[in-house]
Amino acid sequence: MILEKDEEKGLKGEYGEGVQSAYRILVAVGKAMGAERMIRITSAHISGVNYHNIGDAGLDFLEDMSRTSRFSVKTTINPCGAPLEGDFGIKFSKDLVDSQLRIINAFRKMGAQGSCNCVPFEGENIPQQGEHVSWAESNAVVYGNSIAKIMTNRESGLSALAAAIVGKTPFYGLHIEENRKPKEFINVTVKLDGGPEFAALGYFLGKNFKDVVGISGINGATHTELKALSASVGTYGPMGMFCLVQTGSGIEFGKAELEESLASISDSDDGEIIVLGCPFLSSEEISEFAMSLKGRVMIKKTYLFTYKSSFDKLKANGHYEELKRAGIEVLYDVCPSLSRIPELLGVRSIITDSGKASFYMKASSKVRLKMMKRKDIVLAYSK
Repeated sequence: MILEKDEEKGLKGEYGEGVQSAYRILVAVGKAMGAERMIRITSAHISGVNYHNIGDAGLDFLEDMSRTSRFSVKTTINPCGAPLEGDFGIKFSKDLVDSQLRIINAFRKMGAQGSCNCVPFEGENIPQQGEHVSWAESNAVVYGNSIAKIMTNRESGLSALAAAIVGKTPFYGLHIEENRKPKEFINVTVKLDGGPEFAALGYFLGKNFKDVVGISGINGATHTELKALSASVGTYGPMGMFCLVQTGSGIEFGKAELEESLASISDSDDGEIIVLGCPFLSSEEISEFAMSLKGRVMIKKTYLFTYKSSFDKLKANGHYEELKRAGIEVLYDVCPSLSRIPELLGVRSIITDSGKASFYMKASSKVRLKMMKRKDIVLAYSK
C-alpha cells in the first residue's frame, strides 16, 4: 500500500501506541484485500460489543486500547449481551452485567456515542449519501449501502475499531463505485408482504449470490420490510449490498421460491414466547405495534427490543405504559438473539418475524422458530 506521510508516522508509532496498533490492523487488511491506499471516513460503527461474543480476551483488549486510543470520527456501537439498567423480568447474572459494563465503559472512554444499537441509520449515525464510512454490523452495512447510499465494506469489529481511531479505512470493495453495480439480477414475481416474506427473499439472496444483485418487483417496500430484507441478506451470505431496480430480467423469485425459503427459516408450529426486534425496532415501529393492540392484552409473554433513545421516546409518548398494560416487556440496548435469553427463560421455541433472529437463535440457543407477520401475531396472540 502507498501510505501518506501522516499514515507512515502513525504506523511507526509517532502518534502513540493506540494509533500504531490501529494502522497495523488497517494496513494488514488493506494488503490482504489488494487496496492501494487509505481513504478518509466520516463515521464508524463497531461490532464486538457483546460479552458472549468476545469474552475476557476481548474485554482485556478493549480496556488496553482505551488507555491509549480515542476515536477521531463519530462512532457508534452494537448491542450488549445483557441490559445495563432496568428490571425486565429476566435475570441476567451479575458477573455478566459487570463484564458488559466494563466493555461499554471502554468504548465510551474512547469516544463512542449514542445507544448500543444495531440500526445506527435510524437517527444516531446518519451519514450523507455518498459518504465513506466503516461499519461492522452486517444488517446496517447492507441497509446503508443499498438504501441509505453510504459506502462501506462489511468490516469486522476489529477493523471498524481501528478505522474509528485513525479516521481512515483501506480503499477497496464497495468503496469503489464500479464495484457497487449489480452483477446479476433477480425478478420478484410474487407480492411480498411483511417482514417474514422479505426475510425469506433475503435468505434466498444470501444463499445464492455473493456479489451485488439488482432486485426488481419490490419497489413499494416499506422501511420495516427493507430492514428485514437487509438483515436477512447480511445474515445468510457475504453480500454487502443490493440495488433496487425498476425492471429487469434474471432469476425469478416466485411463489415456490418464497414458500421454500420461508420453510427454511421457520421450523416450528408454535412458540412459547414472542420476540421482536432483530434488528432493533424503532420507536415508530413499536408505537405502531402498541396501537394495533387496541386495548387487548397478549396471551403469550412478548418481548420487544430497541435502543435507549428509542425507548426514551416511547416513555415520552405514553406507548410504553400501554405496552406494559398489555403484558409486553420492552428491553433496550441488549441483543435479542445473542444474549442467551431462551436459556434464561427456559424456553425451547420462539415466535418472531425476523430471519436474522431465526439464524442466530437457532445457532446460539438451539431453539425452534415460528415466523409470523407482526399483524398476525397481534391477531393470533392477543385478547
